[in-house]
Amino acid sequence: MKINKDKFEKIIGTPLPKMFGLELFIAQRLGFIRKNGNIYELTDKAAYLYHYIEQVYTTAYIDKMWNISRKQAFPDQIILY
Repeated sequence: MKINKDKFEKIIGTPLPKMFGLELFIAQRLGFIRKNGNIYELTDKAAYLYHYIEQVYTTAYIDKMWNISRKQAFPDQIILY
């Protein structure tokens, strides 16, 4: 739920604000992230939204997996769209 901008640049090779400057600006203005020194962190509002979307996706994924697996025990592939 946190990104250290210095570690990001060290690992990725590009500064976080250069790569995602517009997105960071918009997220801050909407109250989804806050900057605390070199750390960008999700607000409670963003964490709630993130977990809600994750739950919806996971439920849909698991439902699809179970439905396909009921018909064929070990399918060669499952397309998730």
